[in-house]
Amino acid sequence: MKKFFMLFAVLLATLLLSACQTKTYDIVVTMYPQYDMVRTIVGDKDLTYTMILPAGVEAHDFEPTSRQVIQINQAKLFIYTSIELETWALDIIDSDVIAIDLETLTEEIHEAAHPDEEHDDHDEHDHDVHYWVSVHTQVHMVEAVLASILQIDSENEAYYRANAEALKTELRAVKDAFMTIENPSIKPLYFIGHNVFSSLNEEFGLNIISLTESFSPDADPTSAQIALMIQEIRANNAQYVYYDPFENMSVANTIKNDLKSAHNYDITLVPLHSMHNVSKDQFKAKTTLVQLWTENLVNIGLTFGMEF
Repeated sequence: MKKFFMLFAVLLATLLLSACQTKTYDIVVTMYPQYDMVRTIVGDKDLTYTMILPAGVEAHDFEPTSRQVIQINQAKLFIYTSIELETWALDIIDSDVIAIDLETLTEEIHEAAHPDEEHDDHDEHDHDVHYWVSVHTQVHMVEAVLASILQIDSENEAYYRANAEALKTELRAVKDAFMTIENPSIKPLYFIGHNVFSSLNEEFGLNIISLTESFSPDADPTSAQIALMIQEIRANNAQYVYYDPFENMSVANTIKNDLKSAHNYDITLVPLHSMHNVSKDQFKAKTTLVQLWTENLVNIGLTFGMEF
């Protein structure tokens, strides 16, 4: 029994020491869209913030470390992407931190702004978890992040609102540029990756065709799916084929090499960002959502012979 209490005391001391040594932040977020929004809105004010998803890491299967769980519970505000994507989010909270389901709050703001729209209930089998891959949705996400920040610091409201409005203006300019693409559904854009761009297709009438219809990057493409995409690329004389920088490049390179070796057909592989994260270099360079959108716009414009 004495050994048990000694062991318990050591364990408790270790946990307390870990908590004391863990750097604390006012705001903790899970993914890059809300991280960039928080960074932009907070600006040079004193609120501190961090993203627990490491730069360069795929988001779908990420779970926080024990140290990150401590950071979340020591924060004033915790903004997670959705309970469907981050199923662990509410299970790890044991403090008074304000926890925001960004998807739910964004939907509430959207519905308040567009009361006459019909809204479908989520179907767990076909609901696109990548709701943030939409310029219009990101405008409402900015509003949701702003409202969340004001819960912990209302004294700087005017400053935060001005920064949020500036970001919304930039996003709306990106949307206006997308809208200049005429007959966007005519030309298919082949994307070697999982189904990330459904919301973008719906928003602008684009025809981005994903290699797999699954919303998960873990769904390995079949040989039949690869063969079908190769066939359609040739049939539609596609010069540019798109890929996700956060998915394995082996399939993209296989398709490119097969087209060249079997059909003497050349394609150029071009990235399309799903924006759930950025590379280490992009993070270090403080790459913004607007910059990612602009790169996507420029790269999509290649298929339509447009310069942005």
